[in-house]
Amino acid sequence: MIAKNILGTIIKDQLREFKPLDGSIRRDILLKLTSYTGSAAFVIKGLRRCGKSTLLKQIIKARFSDDFYYFNFDDERLSEFKTEDFQALMEVVVEEFGTKKYFFFDEIQNVTGWELFVNRILRDGYHVFITGSNANLLSRELGTHLTGRHIDIELYPFAFDEFLLARNVKSQKGAYSTGEKAQLSKYFKEYFNIGGMPEVVVQNNELVLTQLLNDIIQRDIVSRYSIRKPGELKSVIKFLIANAGNAITYRSIGQNFGIKSANTVQKYIDATEETYLVFTVRRYDTKIKILDKNPKKVYCVDNGIIAKNAPSMNERRGALLENTIAVHLKRLGKEFYYYKGRTGAEADFVIPREKMVIQVSYEVSDGNRSRELGGLLEAMKHTKAKEGVIITFDQEGTIKDGKLEIAMIPAWRWLLENKQQG
Repeated sequence: MIAKNILGTIIKDQLREFKPLDGSIRRDILLKLTSYTGSAAFVIKGLRRCGKSTLLKQIIKARFSDDFYYFNFDDERLSEFKTEDFQALMEVVVEEFGTKKYFFFDEIQNVTGWELFVNRILRDGYHVFITGSNANLLSRELGTHLTGRHIDIELYPFAFDEFLLARNVKSQKGAYSTGEKAQLSKYFKEYFNIGGMPEVVVQNNELVLTQLLNDIIQRDIVSRYSIRKPGELKSVIKFLIANAGNAITYRSIGQNFGIKSANTVQKYIDATEETYLVFTVRRYDTKIKILDKNPKKVYCVDNGIIAKNAPSMNERRGALLENTIAVHLKRLGKEFYYYKGRTGAEADFVIPREKMVIQVSYEVSDGNRSRELGGLLEAMKHTKAKEGVIITFDQEGTIKDGKLEIAMIPAWRWLLENKQQG
């Protein structure tokens, strides 16, 4: 048991973290979170240090400034926190701050049995906001004990418009002057290279990108899943990051690292996906049974993480641009696939529900125009898509194919015109 006086000290120490909040960047999703009036628990999932704690504090400041309890379980003083300590915590917050209606918990999945406590306080009429950086742990407990009583939100590193806010640049939709285009293109180059992790963008702290990888491996995977060969795991994770935009198979990765069991490789990749560091995209196929048998493409959640942990990727500018678009599609909550036809023609992203195909090309030239357009058109025909677009690094215009015109859109414009709705 943790002494109540220690819990009280921790609570007061953590509340001091609210003071520097004024300089934080307002997240696109904030309006959606602060306007919610239901009784279900709000669960914010995402990569370590992508801004979940700051988002909680923004929610509190925007709507609940005098009516909340806040507690962060990602604190070394709470390493021995057990299920039975929740009652003591409850007593301390009421004794110290009186009766409030809203609980805000950071990284609560660190405590076994947390969902039972949350379920109890929900039944007692409290409102709960939770953050966590492990998708599997959260989903498993939520599905067991809070079925139908939680709403999940995934938070990613800064989108481009949030990055612009951090640089004090106003973004807009529609027509742009020549000067505005030049300015937005300039800032996109920076965003493309350093990514959107808040500490990197706001504090210029790029060291966090290498430390983050070590923390994820040790704290989120090795410790939680009792990985016997952490060095082997780290090699596989670095391989995934260095192959953003490429198709992978468990067998090929196993052969590459001398891992005999494909199941072991799958375990490594599944655990890494659960931390939100990487995600995989399936190949488009109308036959459900075949979906999981085809190679999957892998992407990393942030270009800055790639740049710091897989420097060789800096030469693959097209893959980095594809990674940028893939992450944004995830941020928007899209269900998407990649396309590869029997002829070998490829298209980067198929969004079936919107009947849309996206081809990403760093630069369209005479040498690759036929391949990029051909892959896009074949994918549109095969998936019965009504719209296709080519996203480039900085080119704008149209490509004609008979009566059909395909738009080429600079990535910065596409990102701004497809913003996350708060």
